[in-house]
Amino acid sequence: CVTSYKTDGTEWLAVRPDAKLDGSKPISGGLPFCWPQFGPGAIQQHGFARNLAWKVLEESSKLGTAVFELTDTEETRAMWPHAFRLEYRVELKDGELATTFTVKNTSASDFSFSGALHSYYSTQNVSACKITGPFADATKIDKTQDPAKTCKGTSNDVIVDKMTEEIYKEVLPGSVTLSDPSKGELKIVSGGGWRDVVIWNPYGDEKMGANGFVCVESAEIDPVPLAPNGTWEATMSLVPMKKA
Repeated sequence: CVTSYKTDGTEWLAVRPDAKLDGSKPISGGLPFCWPQFGPGAIQQHGFARNLAWKVLEESSKLGTAVFELTDTEETRAMWPHAFRLEYRVELKDGELATTFTVKNTSASDFSFSGALHSYYSTQNVSACKITGPFADATKIDKTQDPAKTCKGTSNDVIVDKMTEEIYKEVLPGSVTLSDPSKGELKIVSGGGWRDVVIWNPYGDEKMGANGFVCVESAEIDPVPLAPNGTWEATMSLVPMKKA
């Protein structure tokens, strides 16, 4: 899990103050993957990929690239009976952090999955920030309602001033911008693979440090079918623009 990205001393990612960093549970912060399931379902919440140790294929070098791999084991097959190979590539480029997430079906039969990059972004004061994207008229699912309410987005700007858990369907590929008046703008550019955006913040929860972060997640909510030997790839890059 990538837990920090700084440019000129400015931190753009967040790790919650209640996060566990000892491996006892997934890290609540940074850029963890939810896979092969996003949210609740047949297996554990948000799947198992963020719970397990990944193999380092290529360590961070002067070129600024690190590559990680996760493959099926007896443990994963007990939870989800399929063979797979995941690759997570992280590249530090000039003024940009680029990620590529690849899924390969190495089993003899089809499988389907959902997933997300459960991204935590640092904020000085979350309610002073603005999240801008192609949200107006998009299908919006408000999961703070019970049952969840499906409607149309009414604005391209989202302000977090209450408990927020919103899904905007099929607004990617494209970009979403997080504007923080204390430090500048962070452009979140999602390429092929990711189609949905999830915005989450447990507003007012001091234990979680809700004022200091917002999750703007690149996601694939609906099941993605993948044939044997098939490959699925998704990209997401962070392009910061520091306050002048």
